[in-house]
Amino acid sequence: MATAFLVHTQLSWGKTCDYLIANDVEPGLMHRYETREDWQEVILDALINVPLAPYLPSGQPIPPIGTAKVIGVEVVDPARVKKTVQRTRSQFIMATIWKKQSALKNYNFLHHDYDKWTQKQIWADVDYWCDSKKHPVIDLITKWRCARQRQRLRAEEK
Repeated sequence: MATAFLVHTQLSWGKTCDYLIANDVEPGLMHRYETREDWQEVILDALINVPLAPYLPSGQPIPPIGTAKVIGVEVVDPARVKKTVQRTRSQFIMATIWKKQSALKNYNFLHHDYDKWTQKQIWADVDYWCDSKKHPVIDLITKWRCARQRQRLRAEEK
């Protein structure tokens, strides 16, 4: 059986979503899985960047990205995972690290080179996870951007 890792995440506004771990993160997690009893420790409670809407067949624009908290992880057969389950992005911070750092330091690592509105959402998410601060206007804009991305996907699929 082929092996993949399915992470269960929670978004800063409460929604839960499942993702497969990014292809370039998978080998490291696989090594831990094969060699350590506490293999989940590296990913549980981690902050991880995730796509909040589908990617388009055309590839552009990329969907809004947010920072979710990993609330669970399991080993799965990738053939049994729904085709609609997306992969996380590669950027994540282990719980033992992000819980000791400031929101700004965590944001600086996670914001990458994303567009302005995605960077704002990542800041809002990190600020929520680190300092329990909510950013309803940013979340609302992101939800609108996600709806717009789903509209684009429907148009491209016609």
